[in-house]
Formats: sequence, C-alpha cells, structure tokens
Amino acid sequence: MIRTVISFFGVCVGFALLFSFTTVVEAEWTVLREDDILRGDGIDGMLQDVYFMDSQNGLVVGDGGLMLVTSDGGKTWEKKEIDMRPPGAGQRQGGPPGGGPPGGFGGGGSAPLYNIYFVDENVGYITGGRGTILKTEDSGETWVRKMARSDTPGRGGRRGGMRANLMGIQMISETIGFIAGSENTILKTTDGGETWVGSSERARVGETRNNLENIWFVSPTTGWVIGSFGTLLHTADGGETWEKRDAGFDNNLFGIHFVDENTGWICGQEGLILHTNDGGSTWNQQKTESFDDLHDIIFVDAMVGWAVGGFNSVLHTTDGGNTWTISNIPGGATLKGVHATDKDHCWTINDWGVIAGYKAE
Repeated sequence: MIRTVISFFGVCVGFALLFSFTTVVEAEWTVLREDDILRGDGIDGMLQDVYFMDSQNGLVVGDGGLMLVTSDGGKTWEKKEIDMRPPGAGQRQGGPPGGGPPGGFGGGGSAPLYNIYFVDENVGYITGGRGTILKTEDSGETWVRKMARSDTPGRGGRRGGMRANLMGIQMISETIGFIAGSENTILKTTDGGETWVGSSERARVGETRNNLENIWFVSPTTGWVIGSFGTLLHTADGGETWEKRDAGFDNNLFGIHFVDENTGWICGQEGLILHTNDGGSTWNQQKTESFDDLHDIIFVDAMVGWAVGGFNSVLHTTDGGNTWTISNIPGGATLKGVHATDKDHCWTINDWGVIAGYKAE
C-alpha cells in the first residue's frame, strides 16, 4: 500500500501556513515499499544504499547480499540473486545460486552490501563487508566478485585477503581507483577494478578503531576521505599520500558530495553538515535544526540537495544549504542512503527495509 509521507514544518507561522506547507510536502514523499513486518513477503534485511540510473531504473542493496531492482521508478521491486563467491571458488553441491563465501571469506551467509557506485551507464561497483567488491560491466545485469588483498604480509609471509568492511569507492581514471573502509582501510586498483590492494590498521583490545566511511575525488589528483571522530584526509597527488585536515569537529562523518572542485558538503553525527566553497581550504557548519545522525548526502547541482539519517529524517535544501527543511518518513528507523537523478526525483532507504521516493509536483 502506498502511503503518503507526513512532513512537519519546523517553525510554525500560524495554523493556516502550517497546513498549506504540509499539504505540499505530503504530495512529494511516498513510501514505495513498506517495512519488513508490514510487507511480510519473506524478503527481509536492512537496506544500506540506493542508486537510480534514471527516473525508472534503480537498485538497492543491503544485509545478507540482498539486492532489489526496479524498472518502474520504485513502484515494484524484484529480488536479484547475485553470486557472492570469490573468483575461482567452486560452487558447493546443493548450495544456493548466490551462496555465501566459502571458508576463509567470512562464512555464515553472504556479506552485507553497503555502497553502490557507477562509473558510467555500464560499469558499476558495490562494496560490502568482509572485503566484498562486486563489479558489473552490463548496467547491473550481472555482477562478479573482485578480490581485495592486503599489501602487508601475514602469517607465513603471504599476503592474504582483506576482511575489512569496504565503504566508499571511486575510480579516478579507466584504470585507477580507490576504496575506503573500516580500520583505516584504503585500497587501490591499477587495472580497472579487477584487483584491489591496500592496508588496514586493526585495533587491539583497548584501542579505538577508526573507520573510514567515504571517499570523493574532485579531480584525478585531488580527493578527500572522511571517517570516525572527524577524520578528514586530503590528497593532492592522486592518492599517493594522504594528509590529515582539521574540519573543526570530532563528530563521526558519514557522507560527502562535491558538485565541482570548489563546492562540497559533508554530513555526520548529530545533524552536522559542513560546507566548503573554496575546495576544502575551509569548512563551515550549516544550520540544520536536526539532532539526528545524518548518514548520506547528495546534491544535483549547487543549490538542490538532500541529506538523510536517524528517525527517518530527510533534510532538503534548494539554496545550497543556507536553509534546510526537515520531513520525516513514518517510523523510527534510520535512513541509510539517498540518491537523486535530478531536482524532481529522489529516493531513500532505511534499515527496516523501507524504500521511499520523492517526486516534485
């Protein structure tokens, strides 16, 4: 059942104004897929990210290797089985078509999928737990797992597979790309995403684990990585070296988006949104009136953008973030990912399996 999302105007300027505003917003956000309990179709799992190629064709990913696809703008969704086995792993007799990794790659079922990234209309990647990297070269029709390997020799002097949770990913050329992940993981590919090599810093008992959550290159040489405790890393040499920068906050940082080399935003813990208009030389906090963690952010141009987070909160701006309006999709879950194809079409997902869509009237 399609439900209309009820939105609330943060500052009441009379009952008549509040009523008219709410009526407009109600027409914009709708729940396209109910939560796991209400839906009851047996396809359960936390959703982690969403991506649309255009206003009709999209996919979402989540825990347990879950992938759903749509070709009607999100009105209906179909589960897609994907092979999560590493390259060269044989199919276990009687195992499911998308069976979990064999021994040495996590076991216990398929890994969670966290992030969707497309280079162009054909080539895309999905990153996930236990070092999972999936690649498509046919617009998502088929996905093949690629290997993440450590550049540090382990026991016996051999370089083994990477087991970190892999998050943000970006290709900066046809052959070179980077992935950021848990435990200070940074991986690099030099062969077009076929193999990925890098390092992690596993925390010992009593130590604080620092997780890298996302990555964004504004050019082949200049890029940013964000993460726990206000971590902000900058490279000016195409990822050869990374320099720590101070954004002025120690909040956990989750989402980053640039629309050009100078203009970008970062979102994070406790409603934090930071903005730069000088290529990251300075970062200034934007007022949001939100106290909920913001897990993802996207802009379609320098003016129009969305951020999503805790308690199903959606923040929307049409003036570059100078002002943000807050609406809430029904329920108390956490919105984890957001994607927009233009200023009139946006989608978000949460950890109860809900998918909601925005369509401007």
